[in-house]
Amino acid sequence: MGLVNSSKCLVLGVFTWMPHIIAVGDSSTPKVTGTMLEVLDIFAERLDFCYKFLVPKDKAAGALLPNGTWTGAMQLLQEKKIDFMGMGMGVNADRALAADVSEYLFMDEWTAAYKRPELESDIAGFVKPYKAEAWVGVFLALVTVIITLFVVRIISDKTHREEGEEDLLEASEDYGGGKSSSPFYDAVMWSVGSLLSQSISKSPKGEAVRLIIGLWLLITLILGTVYRSNLKAMLILPKIQLPFNSLEQVVQSGLPVWTPTDAMLHETAMKSPSNTTLGRIRKQFICVDAPTNEAFAIDGMNKGKFVLTAPKSAVAQVFHSTFSMTGRCVSFAVAESYFKTSILCILLPKGSPWKAKLDPIIVRLREAGILKRAYLKGVQNSTECLKPISSKSNTSLRPLDLGDFYGVFSVFGAGILAVLMSFVAELLLGSQEKKEAEAAKLQRIPGTHRQAKGISYD
Repeated sequence: MGLVNSSKCLVLGVFTWMPHIIAVGDSSTPKVTGTMLEVLDIFAERLDFCYKFLVPKDKAAGALLPNGTWTGAMQLLQEKKIDFMGMGMGVNADRALAADVSEYLFMDEWTAAYKRPELESDIAGFVKPYKAEAWVGVFLALVTVIITLFVVRIISDKTHREEGEEDLLEASEDYGGGKSSSPFYDAVMWSVGSLLSQSISKSPKGEAVRLIIGLWLLITLILGTVYRSNLKAMLILPKIQLPFNSLEQVVQSGLPVWTPTDAMLHETAMKSPSNTTLGRIRKQFICVDAPTNEAFAIDGMNKGKFVLTAPKSAVAQVFHSTFSMTGRCVSFAVAESYFKTSILCILLPKGSPWKAKLDPIIVRLREAGILKRAYLKGVQNSTECLKPISSKSNTSLRPLDLGDFYGVFSVFGAGILAVLMSFVAELLLGSQEKKEAEAAKLQRIPGTHRQAKGISYD
C-alpha cells in the first residue's frame, strides 16, 4: 500500500516478475515484495496518490487470443480494471498496439540456466603446466638440438680424422669400451636424456658438442623446474564440463526447456521457421504440459530436470535467493545471452493521463541511476553465480579421488609397456646374435668347418 493520506488510491496490476515484483497470496490482497516497490513509492510521493495491487487470476502477463482479446495482466489493462501496471513489462508489437507504453525502466536480455555441473577429475592435468603452444615450442627446440648435435658431430669427426686426432673420436664409445654407435643415436640420447633429467651414458667430446649440450642442459633445467612447480596444482585442479553455453548449444543438447507460454521466447519460437535455432527449440518445450509457476521452474532447474529460459534479471533473482540461503551457486547461466536489449516499460490503458505524468519521473530516475541501484540492491548476492563458470572460480575444498591420477598412471603404464617391448626385442635380437656368434666361432675351429659341410678325413 502506498501513501494512504493521499487524495486517490490507484489500482496497479502486478504479477511475479523477479526481482522487480514478487506477488504471492490472494489476487485482490496479495503480499508483494521486490525492487519495484521503492520506485512505486517515489511515484506515489511525487504524484500524490496511494495504491493497491491487483493480480490477474492466472498470475501471468497474458497472451493475445485469436478473437483479439487478452488473458492475464493484459486483460486487466484492456478492461481498464487497473490504472496501470505496477511494474515493467516486456514490450512486443502486440502489447504496444493494445496499450500505451511509458518510457523504459530497464534494459534486459534473455538467458538460459541449468543445474551447475559437478567437478570432474582431469586426466590430462599432467600436460597442462604448459599450454599447447609451449609444448610445440619444446618439441621444436628438441628437434633443433638433435639435428644441430648430429651435424656438429659429423663435421667434428670428419675434422679430427683429417687431422689424425683419433683419440677424440671416442665420443661414440661406451665408458667401458664396446661397439660404436651412430652420431644420430648419440644426439638423440643426449638431447632426450637431458630433457627427461636422465644421466647420459656417453661422454660427449669436442668443444662444439659440449657447448651445445651445456646450453641445452641449462634450458632443460629451466623447463623441468617450471613444469614440476606447476604439475601438482594442475593434477589436483578439477575440470567442469558445461552441457551448453549458448542457445544454439541448448538446442543441440536436446534437453527439455521450460519457459512461460506467454514469454517472448515461446511466442517467437512458435512463429519461427523450423530450420532455425528458435524453430528447432520448440520441440524441446515442456511449458505447455508443465505447471507454469515459478516454484516449479526453479526447482526443476536446480535439480537438472530441464533448462530454464527467462530474462536475465529473473535468473539473477533466483541465483541471489539460492546463494543467500546456501552460500553457494547451485545453477549457472549461459555466457552468451539472446534477445538482447529488451526493454521493460510500464503499460497503461489506451489514452491514460498517467503516461504524461510518469514519463518525466522515469527519465530522471533512470538517468540518475536510481532505478539501477534499486535493481542491483535486490540481486546483490547473484554476482558470483553470474560469472563465467570455470574450475578456478570454485574455491571449495575437494578430496582427491582415483580419477585425478588416471593421466599419470596412463603415462606410467605406457612407459612400462614400452620398456617391456624393448626388453622382449632385446631378448629376441640378442638370441639371434648369440646364435650367429656361436656359428662364427665354430667356423674358426680347425676341422669344424669341413665337418659342418659333411667332409670326412677317415
